[in-house]
Amino acid sequence: MEPLDPIVETLAAHAVNFVVIGNYGAQLLGADVQTADVDIAYQRTEENHRRLAAALGEMEAHIHRTEDFAIPLPTDEPGIFEERDFWRLRTIHGDVDLMFAPRGGGYDHLQPNSVRIMAGRYPILVASIDDIIHSKELANRAKDHQSLPTLRQFRDQQRSRSDPSGLSFDL
Repeated sequence: MEPLDPIVETLAAHAVNFVVIGNYGAQLLGADVQTADVDIAYQRTEENHRRLAAALGEMEAHIHRTEDFAIPLPTDEPGIFEERDFWRLRTIHGDVDLMFAPRGGGYDHLQPNSVRIMAGRYPILVASIDDIIHSKELANRAKDHQSLPTLRQFRDQQRSRSDPSGLSFDL
């Protein structure tokens, strides 16, 4: 698996409720896209915040301010995850973007359509390719526009493999 897997493995080991999104999620589904971080949509509950804080503490998470400046995330205060909807973090395993409400919908919206895969010894949830594409379309950033053609092609290939005839019958 990819070098960023210790991030999702650590979150899963702490029983954090999350869905992997963004290009890393697309990579885990098999798409040929690049990323430098892990994007996570997390469930906003008090218990999940405690688990998230413990996992991030283990990963020595810092709030990423600039390329050369990051401050320690106060993981002894799980309530901080109520304060903001977006966290750009640096960990010993790589960079993580935590989002409560990514474009197109957060954990509660993404979870029902997500795909369960294994990250090391732990099952994790990855957003569906349709949800990843939709979120990138809504975000409307230049870097998203670069990956969208590849993601759409991947989605279309996956669909054609599941129905090689292209025909649909109601019996």
